[in-house]
Formats: sequence, C-alpha cells, structure tokens
Amino acid sequence: MMYRIRNWLVATLLLLCTPVGAATLSDIQVSNGNQQARITLSFIGDPDYAFSHQSKRTVALDIKQTGVIQGLPLLFSGNNLVKAIRSGTPKDAQTLRLVVDLTENGKTEAVKRQNGSNYTVVFTINADVPPPPPPPPVVAKRVETPAVVAPRVSEPARNPFKTESNRTTGVISSNTVTRPAARATANTGDKIIIAIDAGHGGQDPGAIGPRWYAGEKCYHRHRA
Repeated sequence: MMYRIRNWLVATLLLLCTPVGAATLSDIQVSNGNQQARITLSFIGDPDYAFSHQSKRTVALDIKQTGVIQGLPLLFSGNNLVKAIRSGTPKDAQTLRLVVDLTENGKTEAVKRQNGSNYTVVFTINADVPPPPPPPPVVAKRVETPAVVAPRVSEPARNPFKTESNRTTGVISSNTVTRPAARATANTGDKIIIAIDAGHGGQDPGAIGPRWYAGEKCYHRHRA
C-alpha cells in the first residue's frame, strides 16, 4: 500500500553563501511505498542536479548549491522501500549531496517539471523485481518394465496306463503260468507217435474227464 510522507524543510533550510541566480532548494516531499518511492525536490529557479547509485541500495542526489540543509536525516519505519534520507559528502564545494538508503535493490530515474519560476525534480525509485523461484528439481523416476513370461502350455492329464504309442498295458493277476501253445505243423511226410498209458496195472482208469465220465484210458483208446 502506497502512502505519502511530507516534510517541509523551508523553516529548517539554511542556505549560506548562495550565489546570485542559483536555484534554491525549498521543499522535499517523500512518497514511500513497498516497491516504489518518489522523492520530489522543489526549487526556486532552474536547478542543476544529478543522481548516481553508490550501491544497489544507496542513491546519491547531487544538487548544484551551497549551504547546509537542516532537519536531516529523515528516518522511516524500514517497512517500505526508502529507509532514510541523510546528508552525504559532496563531490565539490559547490554541491549538496542527499543520500537515500533503500531496503531493497532499486533503480532510479528523474524528471524535471517547471511551473513559472518554480521547478520540481521527481526522483522515482523502483525496487528490482525479484527473480522467479527456481523450478522444482526434476526427479527422474525409473520405470521398471515387467519381465515378459511366456504362457505355460497346459498339458492334459496323462493316463499312467498309456504309453507313448497309446498302447494299453493290461495287468493280469493269475497263478497260472501261461505257456505258448505248440503249433503243430501238418506236413505229409512227418510221423505221428501216439503213446498210450493204460493206467497202473490196468485197474486205474487214469484221469477222469468232466464229460461223459470218460477216463484217460478210454480217451487214449479212442484216439488210437
């Protein structure tokens, strides 16, 4: 928020050995803000002035005039751009120097205006625009690519009783020993020998078959 402070130095301004025809400083007005300040110097006659920056926070206003300015320094709260206005060491004996202390770095420009025989010089001081804050650091995020796993081909349930050739293996539980049957070769030139076991002493009929109660003896006879 801008506000204005006026300080009349007419009553306290003491000029000694003022040359004839030189401009006379009659008033100092200060408008002090946070980012901008205006210092208006009023003169009787056309002033000869200059300004320079002794540092980024100190401005020197040089006025071609001799004498002593009473009522300095002017002290401000320090919450705005201008902190104080004080007397400085002039560059020569014909010059008065006002030193403006700033609370921030600033730049100064001056404009002279005329109103009849009265002149005003307005020194405008602008605070430097603070640089933008640095961008937040860029954090590189590592993206891990998941490993590609080939789909597993499901196999059908295997029958333990099937072989690679899809053959069926049969398991037979038996106490009987199976022997391959003798294959008779019917050749016309072969001889057939028949042995007859008539039993023991002719009284034992031998084995009795399940049909017709035929004994082994009868069977061998029939075959003979």
